[in-house]
Amino acid sequence: MRKIYLLCFLFILNGLFAQKKDKLYPIAAYEKVWQEKNSDTRLKMIKSIWLEDSTFEDPSASIKGTAAFNNVINEFYKKFPDAIFSSGSKIVKDNYVTWEWKIVDAKNKLIMGGREFARLNGKGQVSKIISFWDKDAVLSEEDLLKNLEADNLKVVAKYYECLFKTRDFDTMGALIADGAVYNQASGLPYGGTFIGFEEWKKMFTKSTEFFDLQIEKEPTYFSDASKNEVVIYFTINCKSKKSGKSMSMPISEHFDLKNGKITAVRPFYYDTKQFAEFLKSKR
Repeated sequence: MRKIYLLCFLFILNGLFAQKKDKLYPIAAYEKVWQEKNSDTRLKMIKSIWLEDSTFEDPSASIKGTAAFNNVINEFYKKFPDAIFSSGSKIVKDNYVTWEWKIVDAKNKLIMGGREFARLNGKGQVSKIISFWDKDAVLSEEDLLKNLEADNLKVVAKYYECLFKTRDFDTMGALIADGAVYNQASGLPYGGTFIGFEEWKKMFTKSTEFFDLQIEKEPTYFSDASKNEVVIYFTINCKSKKSGKSMSMPISEHFDLKNGKITAVRPFYYDTKQFAEFLKSKR
């Protein structure tokens, strides 16, 4: 008798799970609809779960029918062509389902977040969606750090390009914070502490009096987003304007950043004394 009761219980439990799974099918299809960027393909998907009297409401729209819903998504992708959707776990109560969602762009920056409430008709279709936007939605700390790291690396890479490739000080200036500090090795003939980009430019210009420089090995980038730091490691080949001799020298440069701009730079030479003597030598 106990076995019969147990089998009945398992049968009922399995039926409940099946019902929940069936209820979530139109929600899964609804989420795929939002991820489909081709309008014609999306419309076919919408018609499989959406009726002509089904409604969608959010702070920007209140519409009814399949074509109107498809148009809402078309307009969304015109504004955010690289949008990527993600959603949280679903809560099911009778014929209602609710869940949280977020939308980021291709750079993993948050576009918007919110919560959906869906009413189902019990036949695998959606009767109504109400979408609430959360103006205070935020990315996780991990995602924020990843975004910050990517942004910092781009700033430093652009700085490197401006200094060593294009000599574009106008573009470089936009990357440097007011009052930024450059600590150049004091043993070098153009060494010292330079505050503000105008002083940096004078130092860069003075350095060209001593050598012609080529990049022998392009930089490798390291970063610590939690500290707003980037370190690059590369190798230069210099030809002394006094002696005509050439030498290779590994260099690392440490960058501090804040709000997307460089606040401090400190280069480290493999052998500062040897490099200084090389620049000063006339033989």
